[in-house]
Amino acid sequence: MSTSELLKFWADHDRRFADFNFVYPVISRRAKGLSIGINCMLNGACSYDCIYCQVRRSPEKRKLAFPSVDEIIFELKKILSIYRQTKLAEHFPNIEEKNRILKDIALSGDGEPTLYPHFAELCKELQKIQNECPENPKLTLITNATQICDGLGYLTEIWGKLDAGTDEFLQFIDNPQKKINITAIENNLKFIVSKFPLRIQTMLCEAQGKTPSEAEIESYAQIVQRIYETNPQNLLSVQLYSTVRQTAESSVKPLPPEFLENVKKILHGKISKLFIEVF
Repeated sequence: MSTSELLKFWADHDRRFADFNFVYPVISRRAKGLSIGINCMLNGACSYDCIYCQVRRSPEKRKLAFPSVDEIIFELKKILSIYRQTKLAEHFPNIEEKNRILKDIALSGDGEPTLYPHFAELCKELQKIQNECPENPKLTLITNATQICDGLGYLTEIWGKLDAGTDEFLQFIDNPQKKINITAIENNLKFIVSKFPLRIQTMLCEAQGKTPSEAEIESYAQIVQRIYETNPQNLLSVQLYSTVRQTAESSVKPLPPEFLENVKKILHGKISKLFIEVF
């Protein structure tokens, strides 16, 4: 199998799978294998409107109702049964089985999962399924960290977004839909890391001809340092990545690996023991 085959599936996180509505399988570069996503936000509700987001929201989409917990759990059990029978070989042709091993069940989807009105109940049911799974997948929340909600204790890891170091760049790159500033995001990530295992996920890209400045990266690195110092044991890693999927905003372009490696170097200069992954 060529690397290009993996790249193709890394770039294609299609949330449509067979006749399913709320769960979908992807080959994830950050999960390092198969991830089963849960899309409880088909209406696209989100507290951000990130410039690099690939979700195209429409008035019709916003009218969609939230699924029930039972609907989600039914589909999850069904896709896990299919996985155990076929390892999803037909869905991911030319992908070796070692790259189709189930790594996690991830709350992600078309919007911010913590806005789901039955979030804590869903997390509790997911933990029951995790305990019954011979594969022992992680339960992962992929969140923009704009709010703290009940239910986080049922999860294995929380992947919290930190794309900026200043309010100005936060407004540009993440475009908050309510009054959210960089201090609030930092405080939420500090709270999370004080209690739960956290990975910081940072998207670095070019948009509208702009790239993060040296001063912006320095401010970002200082925030990461303060989060780390809150509870070093619980900050599992920082994930630096650029775009590989088609974005809704046409001006968005990936940054070269050298840019990401330089950010990694700056972070290591402040926190030598921090595990930093570059994708």
